[in-house]
Amino acid sequence: MARRLAASGEEMRAASRHLAGTDAGRIGTAHLASRCEDFADSWDYGFGRLSDLTEGIGEVATNAAEALDQADADLENAARELRSRDGQGS
Repeated sequence: MARRLAASGEEMRAASRHLAGTDAGRIGTAHLASRCEDFADSWDYGFGRLSDLTEGIGEVATNAAEALDQADADLENAARELRSRDGQGS
């Protein structure tokens, strides 16, 4: 999941960079070009924020998975110790 989120964030950044390099003046009237440039700026800002958020969520997911793995290992060790102490072996 974390890798997918990181990949999505990179795809958003790439799309934003591509859009930033377009020439809105080739679209039509000056008014339309201006509106397209405004949209591109908003898109760039919004995608930048989404990209940052997906990166942060990916880090949280990775940390949560690592913590869960550690808790699982700790629980398994504790259960093994209890069985050993009670004479049940492993």
